[in-house]
Amino acid sequence: MRRIWPLITALITLSVWTAAAQQKLLPVPQPRLDDLEPLVAEQIREAQQRTAGVVTKGGSSKDLADAFGTLARVYHAYEFLDSAEPAYVNARQLASGNSEWPHLLGTLYEQTGRFEEAAEAFATARRLQPRDHAAAIHLGDIYMSLNRLVDARDQFQSVVDVFPAVARRGLGDVALRERRFAEAIEHYRAVLDRVPQAAAIHYSLAMAYRGLGRLEEARDHLQRRGPSGVHAGDPIADALQSLVRGERAWVMQGRRAYDAGEFQAAVEAFTKALEAAPSSVTARVNLGSALIQMRRDADAVGYLHDALRASPQEPGVTETLIGALLRLGRDAEAIDTFSRASSYRPDDEGSLVGMAILLADRMRFRDAIALLDDAHQRFPDRAATATTLARLLASSPDVSLRNGQRALDIASAVNDAEPSPAHGETIALALAELGRCGEALDWMKRAVASAERAKNPAEAARLGGEMGKYKPASCRP
Repeated sequence: MRRIWPLITALITLSVWTAAAQQKLLPVPQPRLDDLEPLVAEQIREAQQRTAGVVTKGGSSKDLADAFGTLARVYHAYEFLDSAEPAYVNARQLASGNSEWPHLLGTLYEQTGRFEEAAEAFATARRLQPRDHAAAIHLGDIYMSLNRLVDARDQFQSVVDVFPAVARRGLGDVALRERRFAEAIEHYRAVLDRVPQAAAIHYSLAMAYRGLGRLEEARDHLQRRGPSGVHAGDPIADALQSLVRGERAWVMQGRRAYDAGEFQAAVEAFTKALEAAPSSVTARVNLGSALIQMRRDADAVGYLHDALRASPQEPGVTETLIGALLRLGRDAEAIDTFSRASSYRPDDEGSLVGMAILLADRMRFRDAIALLDDAHQRFPDRAATATTLARLLASSPDVSLRNGQRALDIASAVNDAEPSPAHGETIALALAELGRCGEALDWMKRAVASAERAKNPAEAARLGGEMGKYKPASCRP
């Protein structure tokens, strides 16, 4: 089989100059298959041979379109996008009245962030097949990415009776972007009424409530946010998954379940992926992540340790493992894992702040500040990261690491965005480090009053107990 491989490549490439030269078709680069599972490699070779056969027989435009489209779908299913794209383009050109090829080409463009091209392809698919309602949802999301809010609203509104939850989510996003916060809240609440498990909507609701200045409700919804959103079925794109074989099939199925918040189904799919390919790092990482979502941290740790040993550079493994170890109270292991890591991406704010606090508890203040500083540079809007950094800069026991002015700047920005008693206390701490004791005491008084207005006597009492530290003429911590 391998000996005819160069012939297959040549035949498919030469098709643009032979059987359909007048169409000016694109050459289709053939991906390397040697490192794939044998089952997958054989499937792709069979698709290549079928296409080569149609080419050599001088098939009709329809036959060529079907051949290129079928080949493109196989490449797309296995994420060989550089090969899938020209094959789709050829199929679309050869069968200009078929809406399937522009739809799938739009899906590919959307996957790769080429939103202008994706919008044109989906608009074509929708024009050829007005009942392609999934294309309208794709178009709405793409127009949002392009900040074409009027066009996005039109697309979401056109399918509100077909995909009510997804369309109302999209209409809420448009309203939120246009600062029509009350309307956004109405849409998001309608989504949760239909799909209560769509916990990702709570974050959007929180942003809308924050826009109205209703901060208590915003905080409540932030605490309830989760990974599960709402999705519209796309029969054309979803059918790609039926082509996938072996480990990749189970990994893709698991990822779809994970994205939908169906974590038990994700665990089962990733377990089967690992059974199909026992050395797979991808299957281990995904299985560990799904187990964590089910609060099975102890089960996840073994898979994540194995993945990290096999592939130390695998993105996200270090952070996910450390988060699980921290939640299990295995602090020494967490610190050891962090110390041996060549990099640390601050994607999980809770785990990152927990690691910084743990480092500070172990008197590793410089490491704690460096970790938080890097995260703050990447995610300046994350309040917990910024506040913890500001407090360390203001009051680190290692005085050489302090920077009162920077602590004040960070703390003030956090409090401006989300005023709270605790954030007021951070400002007071920074002012004390700068020796501005009178101002620091004033901020503590404001923090106590704010806690009392919020009917939080425990916080008011705690802050009141701290106020004495700011009364002396020299209040530097």
